[in-house]
Amino acid sequence: MSFASAAAQALVGEERAPLSAMAFVADSATQGRVSADLFGLTLGKAVIREGSIDTALAIAEWPRDLDLLVVDLAGSNDPVADAAALKTAAPGNCLVIGLGQINDVALYRELLAVGFHDYLALPLGEGVMKRTVERMLELRERGGISPLGASAANAVKPRTLSVIGARGGVGTTTLAITIGSLLGKRLKEEVLLVDFDLHYGSLMLALDLEAVDALREALDQPDRIDALFIQQVAQKKSDYLYAMGAEEAPSGGFQARPHAAGDFIRAMHRRFRWIVADVPRGDPVLQRQVIEASTDIVLVTDLSLPGVRDAMRLQQLVQDVAPGGRLHLVTSGVGDPRRSAVKVADVERTLKQKIACQVPSDLSAALAAVNFGKPLSEAAPNSAILKALRPLVASLDEAAVADGKPGRSAGTLVRLVQSLKAGRGKRK
Repeated sequence: MSFASAAAQALVGEERAPLSAMAFVADSATQGRVSADLFGLTLGKAVIREGSIDTALAIAEWPRDLDLLVVDLAGSNDPVADAAALKTAAPGNCLVIGLGQINDVALYRELLAVGFHDYLALPLGEGVMKRTVERMLELRERGGISPLGASAANAVKPRTLSVIGARGGVGTTTLAITIGSLLGKRLKEEVLLVDFDLHYGSLMLALDLEAVDALREALDQPDRIDALFIQQVAQKKSDYLYAMGAEEAPSGGFQARPHAAGDFIRAMHRRFRWIVADVPRGDPVLQRQVIEASTDIVLVTDLSLPGVRDAMRLQQLVQDVAPGGRLHLVTSGVGDPRRSAVKVADVERTLKQKIACQVPSDLSAALAAVNFGKPLSEAAPNSAILKALRPLVASLDEAAVADGKPGRSAGTLVRLVQSLKAGRGKRK
């Protein structure tokens, strides 16, 4: 017998009361599926009512011993706000599952953040509700679930990676796109690329996507960013890669207000856990703001005296405005490092930090990526640039895991269950 089955059996055994459950579901087909899935766990005593989260919010007094609450969010105009309101009313030890028509990871994360334990998109498959509840019971018995999903909510924390070049021509945009693409495929998670060079950025051009002026508007008024804005402006390039950029006229001056980039990044993190920012060298205000909001910074330099000099300046900037950020030094450029007057050892000695990655020159691969409007990983999958960057991408993921953040998109609950199963398998 599995641990989940044992936990369920203990709850419905003779010496303990059955699982106390209530569900508010709008359509009859889903009501029947939920009732069937909860029958064994509740000895057929689950309270299944026609209704929605509005019906649940109208309840004046909740049973103190309620173990499970299932609510239908399909008709809600603001499901996250309604979920937050329900969280304050429901018993603190109650497991809460939301149902809805929207299949969106951003909504899932926001519901976790306000206290829900899981969210299932309709229509429900046979046994999905039962398996979900059994996983929760297993985790609760093992202490893996805090009241109202605090464990899962705290685990899903955002990461912002800034990529900035010490000099022009070191391939900053290409590296930002490549790192974002590799991260997405590694994590099986959607990653957002943002080109913060509003006037001369080339990220959208490199990906054959349309630049829009909404980025400037979002930086100016980040409080107006909502799910609809993100859906319309963040353009999808592949299953795991989205991008956003602008092409403002050179004559149109834009002065970012204080904390504009940080506010914008926080707003976009409601939809994307990982944001990779292509940071401009020509806008010191935005440059400083983006770096300040970053958890990781990739500083790219070539092996030249001007490159090392400017890398020292940017290194100092990172230390001043983002002391908690991780700085990763990368060498790049079209020159042959073996013939350069400045050696990698000279850069490490001057900056007092090891080089995390040496990116070789691969002009044919870079040209293919531009011509096809695709990331290097798709246009030239055998490029030496990818081989050089993969350990850096792995270290970014591993650093996030070390900080208590999930390194895979499977979800905190799923990974914990898998680890528990693996542990039981070893004990057999």
